[in-house]
Amino acid sequence: MKTVFGPLGRTVYERTYRRRRPDGSREEWMDTVERVVTGNCALVPDEFIHPGEQERLTDLIGSMALLPGGRHLWVTGVPGRQFSFNCHHSGWGKRLRDHCQFTMGVLLTGGGSGSDYSNSHVSALPSPAGTVECQFAAPSHADSAEFAHRLGPPSPSGAVYRVPDSREGWTEALGLLLDLSEDGGGVITYDMTDVRPRGSEIKSFGGTASGPGPLIEMLINVADVLNECVGRPLASLDLMAIDHHIASCVISGNVRRSARMSIKSWLDPDILDFIGCKEDPAQHWSTNISVSVGSDFVDALRDGVPQAQVVFDAVINGMLKNGEPGLWNATAASTGERAELCPNPCGEIGLEQWEPCCLGHVNLAHFGNDFQSAAEAARLMARFLVRATFADIDDPRQQEVVERNRRIGVGILGFQEWALASRCRYSDIRYSITLGVHLEMIADAARQAAKNYAAELGIPVPIKTTSIQPTGSTSQLSGHTAGIHPIYARHFIRRIRYADNDPLLADHIAKGRHVEPCTYTANTSVVSIPTRDRMLDDYDEDLIEQVDEIDVDTMLATQAYVQKHYADNAVSFTVNVPEGYDRRDLAKALLRWLPELKGTTVMVDGSRGQAPF
Repeated sequence: MKTVFGPLGRTVYERTYRRRRPDGSREEWMDTVERVVTGNCALVPDEFIHPGEQERLTDLIGSMALLPGGRHLWVTGVPGRQFSFNCHHSGWGKRLRDHCQFTMGVLLTGGGSGSDYSNSHVSALPSPAGTVECQFAAPSHADSAEFAHRLGPPSPSGAVYRVPDSREGWTEALGLLLDLSEDGGGVITYDMTDVRPRGSEIKSFGGTASGPGPLIEMLINVADVLNECVGRPLASLDLMAIDHHIASCVISGNVRRSARMSIKSWLDPDILDFIGCKEDPAQHWSTNISVSVGSDFVDALRDGVPQAQVVFDAVINGMLKNGEPGLWNATAASTGERAELCPNPCGEIGLEQWEPCCLGHVNLAHFGNDFQSAAEAARLMARFLVRATFADIDDPRQQEVVERNRRIGVGILGFQEWALASRCRYSDIRYSITLGVHLEMIADAARQAAKNYAAELGIPVPIKTTSIQPTGSTSQLSGHTAGIHPIYARHFIRRIRYADNDPLLADHIAKGRHVEPCTYTANTSVVSIPTRDRMLDDYDEDLIEQVDEIDVDTMLATQAYVQKHYADNAVSFTVNVPEGYDRRDLAKALLRWLPELKGTTVMVDGSRGQAPF
């Protein structure tokens, strides 16, 4: 076995996945691999681990031929609570705290959240019934100078809540505020004495604490939103603003990086407000947005229905301005499902309310045209992920849907290199019968393995098994193409975010790399690293195409091809287009492929500052 990091692989590993051991030392890659494999296999009794399976997994993950999702790399095998699910669907209950506490809880564990803000989902929520006021106490706190202007004596009337220094304590602080608003309003005092100060080590999860400051600002901001809505129903954008304030709070130690997806039905009267909600880059930056459409939308467009055409035009304009919104095809995504789905933040998997995703990847670049070995790897990853559905879950609503669906997502990366091993250009993949057959072989291997393992374990067969993830950080480990994306460019700038107190940041400064403050997140810096794609070392350069050499129709056709031959969940895929791209060409391509695609995202190169590439 040989481990070869990609050009930025070690940098990404050390920043994102390398843990500190109890003795203070830090893991090396094979330490991480052994922790993850041992921890995953321990989720089921020993008799359900095939002879040699643990050793084979260690070999394949160690060589980066298989790569579990980033959450598994970070937490699997860590003693204590294992929050190993990457993303979740935050549903809606009878009270606002049902949704908001769940959202904050999963973000605090480093997960992401998808939410459907369609009027049909949120119209039954109770309206704020009275104004609320937050007061704060903790004069002797080590960080008190940071928020001294917020402190005061507790109110003689109203409740006092001494916030425990825990995930549950922070979410309950939010829940109490929401309840107070719904129950008629009033004053609540939060005592922050017990919240650990900024910079303290978070031993169980990793990273460093943010101190009480972000929690205080979140509670004040949420109170402001609620007070503006007293006496009227909460609109979608009000709820999105609350969730954005939650996500803005949950940024700590460069480990918890809030990721969200927001969708809304194209039929809602306020859909244009939703589509334009990110025109100001300072607003709603913590979420991706997509318009929820379906076969009814496609039919309406063909029939010239004004609402459909106005929405489609607004979507096209948004895509060409700042890459949002995307489109989520609820009709296509619902095939084989029991309930309505919402996509996770990157759109590779649709989830029922409260459901999490469970992801891992086969690195096709490692196997080239050895399709039998790739199929074996897919079988092992399917078994790995089925075991991962037995990981710790503390929400009974989530436990119920996981036990019922056992949904997993065996994904792929190194897709372009895999095609090049057969001397097939990216633009020609869509026409290849042979590659399509081999994708089906790999997918069938994963599905059959999941079915067989479910029978062994006495659990339901996973409702769906394969998906295409963006694999942004995990693919950087090996230096291969992410998901089914072509390379961005042969030579490019890669931007990586670090907390300002991360000691690794100093190494980049010492190397003379460009470092600047993050324009979206406080106490965070962005490092720019000039990079040469490793594909240039391994394949015939005459066959290599970068993203600006591939037209939109070909990229969407390739996405449809992979969805047809491989992914039964969904495909996360971003079509990059150059600035000034003809909107008529984009509209034509979307109209052609939208009926077949479960989700679509288009990004204009350079439309967002400090983009990853």
